[in-house]
Amino acid sequence: MSKHPTVIGIEISTIRSLFLKHENRRGRFLLATAIDDLKLPAQDADAFLRKVATAGYIEWSDGAGENSDWNLTQHGLRLMADSLGARISRQRAQLIIDEVVRRARAINADPDRLARVKELRLFGSALDAGRDDYGDVDIEAEIEIRRFPEDEVARAHAKVAAQVPRSWRDHFIRRFRAEEGYDSRRVFAALKASIKDLSLSKDATKTLGCEFRCIYRFDLDSGKELAPDDAITPRTTAPPKSAEEILPSSLPERSIIAPIGLIGADEKLRSSTLKISMESLALTEAKVWLGKEKPDGSRAATDTRKNPDQRFAGAQFFFDDWRDPSLTGLELFQRTLDWAAHYDLPISKIGRKFSLRTYQGGRTANFHALIVQRVADRVDAHLVLDKPQGGRSTWHLGGSTFTTPRMIAAHHALAVALARMLDETGLTGQTTFTAEFDLTGEKRNSYPVLPNLSSHSARLRKALSKISFPQAIIDEARDHMDDYESNLPLNRQVEVMAASMGKKDKEPVALASAMLGETWKEDEIEDPEDPGQFYPGEEDLWDATDPVMAFLQESLKELPGCLRLSISHTLPVPA
Repeated sequence: MSKHPTVIGIEISTIRSLFLKHENRRGRFLLATAIDDLKLPAQDADAFLRKVATAGYIEWSDGAGENSDWNLTQHGLRLMADSLGARISRQRAQLIIDEVVRRARAINADPDRLARVKELRLFGSALDAGRDDYGDVDIEAEIEIRRFPEDEVARAHAKVAAQVPRSWRDHFIRRFRAEEGYDSRRVFAALKASIKDLSLSKDATKTLGCEFRCIYRFDLDSGKELAPDDAITPRTTAPPKSAEEILPSSLPERSIIAPIGLIGADEKLRSSTLKISMESLALTEAKVWLGKEKPDGSRAATDTRKNPDQRFAGAQFFFDDWRDPSLTGLELFQRTLDWAAHYDLPISKIGRKFSLRTYQGGRTANFHALIVQRVADRVDAHLVLDKPQGGRSTWHLGGSTFTTPRMIAAHHALAVALARMLDETGLTGQTTFTAEFDLTGEKRNSYPVLPNLSSHSARLRKALSKISFPQAIIDEARDHMDDYESNLPLNRQVEVMAASMGKKDKEPVALASAMLGETWKEDEIEDPEDPGQFYPGEEDLWDATDPVMAFLQESLKELPGCLRLSISHTLPVPA
């Protein structure tokens, strides 16, 4: 018998992916997650969810006096916990279990971590040792922050604090106890990284009420591993039904209601009264379309005239080319500005210069007044580009004292395009990368994808990590740094860049440079062909820069309007 009910016209993997995204965004409406993840306006997202509900995966939950929404049923939670992968053998399942336990032990022995793996609980089909095969291995990890020993915890806290990315510090929720939250997330990621057929969760046994066995335990106070518990904790809910036994939940006559007061595409509201961001768009749209539940069970439409931001609900869909995943970031950028120019929007009148940057854990794109951040799978940007009276700064270019839904649509699509370009490079914020473009006047039938630079970046980082210096050189570099900043760490750095010479018929220039602290070394090398003149590992570093320079140089020639590409890495000098 089938394990999961089918939904005509919808892949099971699509439903599962939606549920997983929703689980990671707790506290949101499922309708909001559907709008965001499926890139559908509220009416279409609602129709999708109603089809899913007919298969018994979700059920309608009335909220007295508040917004009602969909909740996952036990069958929806069960689907979310299933990897939907190919069947695996008992031997493979045991190897996965052993590897996760090994990683937990390594994490709990690391003095530089704040988070500890308190328990690992095995649940699902892997509990049955008598089976011939399994869908995947379901493990729940309970992760907590340790308090002892206090001195070691204090040192670990300082080290983690230096690694927390700016995006965490700026986030309105994550900034509180940022170190603890960031390290807990890293521990969870380290437990599951690159393990195929593992389904790792945080509270599945509690949510599903299923039986489980504790395969690893650790005492945070003593800092010692405890013996696992061989007993199986019984389930607290009824056994799951097969797909044929699942009955769909009853559907309300309607689950959305058209809001009152949404403004037209070109109606204006004063920018200073608006706060609309990429993160708030889907949530606002869901909230206004869900309406309110009256005491008698009827639904009341949301009157958006009381809240200016709500009047822009769904504005991103006035221009929807961003929904096409086949468009490259550059092509979407150009299409959006061409569309904006057709409607004479302010953002289309300022030239097409923009920059991309990854640095210190953050990924950012700047297009005049529009600043975009790529944070995990989210795109963050403020979409109301105000222009205060007398504001002539470049920070206000593209802004306006009044904003229309069509302007929000353009700004939204541009933010998606810039974030797509950051993704195309394959780089994270741990690599310092810059790219500068000017697409003003560029007209092409198609635009290429930005080059994936991840392997070239990794090659540079690996070569840089192998460089070592005589103590006398390190001391001299420290003396130079102490003259202007004694608190900075002593780093080694390498940068490779390619830049346009300003004329299309001119070959782009490429170069590489390296530094130790303030300078790489003081004395000129009399004979650069003599390997003895290189520091240990330095010759390999210069060899590693050659293919990167050539790749950046060739990429710059192929990318329309590209002025500069640069990759650099900075690593501390080992103590």
